[in-house]
This record gives sequence, C-alpha cells and structure tokens, in this order.
Amino acid sequence: MTHADKQQHVVFTAEARHHPATMPANKSQHFVPRCYLRAFCAHGEGAAINLFNMARERSIESAPAKGQCARPYFYGRDGALERALQEPEGEYAEIMRRVVDDPNSVTQADILRLHAFMLLQSYRSAAWIEGEIRLAEAERAMVADEATPELLESLVMTHEMALQLALDAFRNSVGGTAHLQTRIILNRTAVPFFTSDDPVVYTNRFHLQKDVLGGAGLGSPGAMLLMPLTPQLLLLSFDPAIYRLEKKLGELGVIDRVSDVAAFNDLQAVRGHANLYFRDWDDRALVASIYEKAKPRRRATWYDVETLQETEAGSNTFVGVAGRWVHHPDRRELLRTQRNIPEPAAWPLLLTYKEHARRARRGVDQASLWE
Repeated sequence: MTHADKQQHVVFTAEARHHPATMPANKSQHFVPRCYLRAFCAHGEGAAINLFNMARERSIESAPAKGQCARPYFYGRDGALERALQEPEGEYAEIMRRVVDDPNSVTQADILRLHAFMLLQSYRSAAWIEGEIRLAEAERAMVADEATPELLESLVMTHEMALQLALDAFRNSVGGTAHLQTRIILNRTAVPFFTSDDPVVYTNRFHLQKDVLGGAGLGSPGAMLLMPLTPQLLLLSFDPAIYRLEKKLGELGVIDRVSDVAAFNDLQAVRGHANLYFRDWDDRALVASIYEKAKPRRRATWYDVETLQETEAGSNTFVGVAGRWVHHPDRRELLRTQRNIPEPAAWPLLLTYKEHARRARRGVDQASLWE
C-alpha cells in the first residue's frame, strides 16, 4: 500500500484551536502519548511500565506509566495545542484496538493515518525539540565572536519557536514522504520489540552504504522510517524504489528471524533519548544487553555544525575550517549543519535492495542515480 494520491485524507493539522478552556490546562503534558505507550505497559495494562534508564544503566520494574514521557506545560499553558493533539491520538488508539486483535484487518486508510501519526510523533518528541534548541545554540556559539547583536538575537531558539518549527516540519513531511510504502510488520519470533521515549527512528541504509551525495533527508532515495507498535507489531515506511519487502503475509510484512527483531531493537537503543520501555520484566536482561552493544554508537547530539570559508575572496569555493579558525573580512563564510542518522549493528534482512539499487556505484549523486 502506498501513499500516492491519498495523502489529502490524512493530514493531522495539530493546530491550536483557540476556544475558551473551561478548566485549567493539564500541567503534565506527554510528548509520547499514553495511548502509544499502553501497548508496552506491564501485563498489557496501562498503569505501570518496565523501563531501562540509559543514564543510570539500570532497569526499573513497574514504573508509573502516567509520568513517563511528560513535561510540565510542554505544549504551553493554555492547553490549546495539547487539545489539538487529542484528535490524532484518538484515531491512533481506535486503529490499534482493531489491529491488535487482527493485524490483517488493517485498511489502506488505517495505514495512511498510522504513517501520519508516526511522522507527527517524530517531530513532537522532546528529543526533536531539544535538538533544535541545541542546534541553534551551537550555531550562535560558532559565530559569537564576529556576529552582530542582531544576528545573535536572530539565532535564539525558544521552546515555543521549536514547537512551531516541529509542526511546520510535520506538515511538510506528509507530502514529502508520499512516495514511501508503509507496512505493518508482524513479529513471529519469541523475542519482542521494545520501544523508547523517542520511538520513531529515521535511517537510510542506501545512503550509509552507498555514500550517496546530496543529503539523506526523508525525501532522499533509500529513506526508512520505523516505529514499534506493540511487542509483536512494528510500523515501517520505506522507499519502494530502493528496497523490496522479502516476506509478506497478505498486506503484512513478516519477521521470522530473531536477528531482524534485534536490528530494530538496536535502533531504539541507539536513538532513544533517556529510557527504553518493555512489557515483560523477564526481558530486562535482553534490553540491557542490546543497550550495551548499542552504547558506542549513541550520540549526545545527532547533528554537526561546521564553519565553511571561501578559499579566496570571490572564489565561490568553500572549505571546512579545521583547527584554529582565522577570520578574513574579505572572504565569505557559511555555517553548514549536517544531521546524522543511526545505523544498526546489522541491517534487517526483511528489506533487501532492488537490483538497480544494489548495483548503484558508491558516491553517486542523487540526480544521476537512475541514469
């Protein structure tokens, strides 16, 4: 099932609805909704959840689910944005009630809404919001010695500004990912999926392995976006021009290899923000082991900021400034921001390259991929 020609039916606007509130806004606001985490709660209920805290490297049994992935007034004090998010959350919960009972009951409309929910979740997370703020701070630090006060002021990023950027990015991503194919993946192994407080992972095997020029954004060749839905189900969007799904059961993808489940869990451990969440307390050693293997590939930030400077005045040729930086008033300078993407220890065999993608030469430019 693809999104082409269907996207107009699934745009979650998440815009603030400015109607008067009849009661004070809820102080504790979730950047990963409880309707999502419920599937990973202990005993399949919604009250408690098992977690692995990555900073302390310890598992915690039956932590209160209500307090997970929440911050005071994360979406503002008026409650308008939080209320707007209730619509896509309600749709997600309704779809998942049916899909958990019978994964084959999923419709194309369900898939479109699940894909949109996954996109929305990727931008509303605390990791994305904090990342935008830290990126702005890094850019300000790079130019602090030479910039005018006006320029420095323009580079300030507040939490509210980052939220607006997140909503804008989400709206743009709906159309920008219309070429991706989305499937629910059924895990038929005895090893469960687990999730995190930043559950949506973007990666790109084609870009990482082929060193494709031109960036690796959601619209680039080889894009892959994934989110665990339950310990047995995962949502996967991928570029059908690059990959094929190796095993299917009707409209579902199927995993029978423990190594594939491990690859998807590995990405959660690499990319998760603070906590990993899992349903069965008996799986705590498994979660800790996957985290330990993933730890060397975790990053404090998932972007690099670099100063580029003209080699000579008017040359239009820019190079990265390495070592001690010397400012030349007659040469132009640029800030280059590069977002990094995670890579699992081993790629799941569920997706394989199509022949022309497998044969693509390394270092090829995106514009000439299909020549």
